[in-house]
Amino acid sequence: MLAWLWTRLSEGGARVAISGRALGRLPASEVERLLRAQVLIEERKADTWSVCAECDCGLDARPVEQLGDAFRACCPHDQSEDVILQKDDLSRFSVDTDRLVARIAASGDLGGAVTRIADGVWLLGETPSGHAVVLSIDADNLVAPGAVMAIRAAVGLKPIMAIVHDLSAAIAVRLREVGVEPHAIAAVFKAGSDGMDRLVLDPPSSVPRLVMNLSAQSVTLDGRRLDLPTQMFALFRLLIEQSVKRDPVLKKQDIERQTGRPANEIARDLRNALISSGMPEAQAKSLVATVRARGYRLGLAPAEVVIEP
Repeated sequence: MLAWLWTRLSEGGARVAISGRALGRLPASEVERLLRAQVLIEERKADTWSVCAECDCGLDARPVEQLGDAFRACCPHDQSEDVILQKDDLSRFSVDTDRLVARIAASGDLGGAVTRIADGVWLLGETPSGHAVVLSIDADNLVAPGAVMAIRAAVGLKPIMAIVHDLSAAIAVRLREVGVEPHAIAAVFKAGSDGMDRLVLDPPSSVPRLVMNLSAQSVTLDGRRLDLPTQMFALFRLLIEQSVKRDPVLKKQDIERQTGRPANEIARDLRNALISSGMPEAQAKSLVATVRARGYRLGLAPAEVVIEP
C-alpha cells in the first residue's frame, strides 16, 4: 500500500484526494494503521461531483443529493445522466507526504534519519551495504540543475540509490552517468508475510553478480564470462578493486597515471570491449558509470562483487 500511495502522489501531486472507494480495495487493517499514524488524513466529504463528459450546462460541478443510504449526482439537463453514488464515493482522504516518506524508510530498516534534501527529494537513510537511499516524487527532480550536487552534499562519498515512481530509460542513463543508481518503486517494494509493503534494496550477499579471478584473469557477470583484452582487464580490475573501497570512484588522474592513456578514451574502449562480449550498450554504460568531473565507478554494489586471488 505504501508503493500505491506514493504512485498516487507522484501522478496527482501533493494535494491529491483519494476516495473511500479506492481505499476500500486495499487491506482494511493497513488503511486503519495509516489513518492512526496520520499518513492518511480524512477530509470533509465531497458535496459535488464532476459534470457529464459531453454536458454544456455551464456548471463547474454538479450537486449531490442524498436518497436514503445512496447519493445521486444530478445532471440539470438529462436525468438519465445522473450518477448513483455510495457513501464511500464521497469520502475523501489526503496524504501527509513527510509521514509517508518516513513510513517508507522505516519499512526498509534503513539506518540514519530521514531528511528533506530539496523540493520533492528526501534522503531515506542508508542500507547495510553503505548505500545512501534517496526518494524522489518525480524523476525529473533528480536531473534538475544542482540536484545531484545537493544530494552529494547531504550524503558525502557514499554510493547512491534513487527510488522514483516513473523511470524512463533516458533518465536512468543520465543518473548512472553521475553515479546514481535508479530504481522504479514497483521494483523495490515486496509484500511481507504480514501482507505489508516492505522496501527491499540490498541484494543477497551470498549471491555475487560479478566474480573476478585474478590468477585466471577472468571476469564473470551474472554467470556469463566476459572476454577482455589485457589492457581492458587491467582497467576493469582497477574499477572493481576501487568499488569496494570507501570512495568507489576511480579518479581520472589515477586511470591516466596507471594506464598512460586519457581516461575518457580508455573508458570508452572498455565499454566497447564489454559490448563485444555480448553486453547490451546501456548495461555497459551503467556498469562503467561516469561520475562527472571526477572519474568512473563500477555500477554494482560492493555486496554484488567478489574478487578471487
